[in-house]
Amino acid sequence: MRKKTETLLCIAFMELLRKYPFPKITIQKIAQQCGVNRQTFYYYFDNIYDLMTKAFEYELTRESRVYEHDSWEMIMRRFLCWMKDNRIIIKNMLVNVESGYMRRAIYPVVMRSMNSACRPGCEDKDEEEEDNFVRHFLVIGITQYILEWVESDYRESVDEVICKLFFIVKKVYE
Repeated sequence: MRKKTETLLCIAFMELLRKYPFPKITIQKIAQQCGVNRQTFYYYFDNIYDLMTKAFEYELTRESRVYEHDSWEMIMRRFLCWMKDNRIIIKNMLVNVESGYMRRAIYPVVMRSMNSACRPGCEDKDEEEEDNFVRHFLVIGITQYILEWVESDYRESVDEVICKLFFIVKKVYE
């Protein structure tokens, strides 16, 4: 039941983002959309930004099917296409929310894609720590690049972005 209610709150938030600017979305509106009370909202989330991060991650993961065992390029292509197809939501969030919140929402999706496709076998603990650092560093860079791509109003095609990102990832993991 817990996961179902949390998912409903995420879906309601994303639906409201399609209709209203972020500042007009209240916890009361989200709760009403789900048929729950405000206290239920606070049982699952600390604030609207906490919900935003989880809802964005839920939507991107669901839409880009990050959990599937596809290539990194395919996962990223679905992810970037979703972002481009849902410009209204993305622009709404970029205009009304600090970029740090957007970074925190995108980061887990990019990290999952990296974990599913770019994890070499590590021989020892030191090597594993180094790999985790490299992956974290790449994810931060990719996340920032994606945000700049969105802010440029998707100036490059999805294929151009994938090509550039894959070039870097391939260089690191060759």
